[in-house]
Amino acid sequence: MSNHETTERIVLCFDRDSTVSVNPHPEHRAVPIGWLQAWAHETEIPVWATGNQHLKSEAEIPGLAEAESLWENYAGEEYLYENSEFENHIKPRRRDGLRLIQDLYEETFPNEDFQFVVVDDADVSDLSDEGPWVHYFPWGFVEAVESGEFHFEEPPSDAYRNEGVPFNSTDSPDFDVREQTVAEIKKKLCTPTNSDK
Repeated sequence: MSNHETTERIVLCFDRDSTVSVNPHPEHRAVPIGWLQAWAHETEIPVWATGNQHLKSEAEIPGLAEAESLWENYAGEEYLYENSEFENHIKPRRRDGLRLIQDLYEETFPNEDFQFVVVDDADVSDLSDEGPWVHYFPWGFVEAVESGEFHFEEPPSDAYRNEGVPFNSTDSPDFDVREQTVAEIKKKLCTPTNSDK
């Protein structure tokens, strides 16, 4: 992915385990959690936790429960996942969670083009057959950001906490929805325009 002008809006989705610095891969570079924090809190870039949902509280970003809630507000019904079985009976399977994020944006903003970027230590590049997805392994993503090949610049080192944070072992991380990330969708749901119909 080159650092060229694009009319597509980027949506970032991050796995956690073996991907982000809070629980890095034993043999590869992980994405600093501070990058997620800087992009999510200091820019207008949507950043979502789509893997282990502990990342929601660690980076203070929304995850799959928030996406489900937004979908239900939009569609007036529960989101139907392609696979009915959930991982550990807690969250949808990896690709199903990513499809939810894609459907949420494409249905809410039908007149806009999106590029969905998923950073995950598992290869989900096959999603590009279904839509505008680009998959990065975490070590490849770090290299792309540092080399300037990715759409966004690396946040300055003093703008974020680069170190990991202790593992959060609670099953239900306490999380307040990041308004900056979901407010745009909420606003759209409350005030649709004629051009969106």
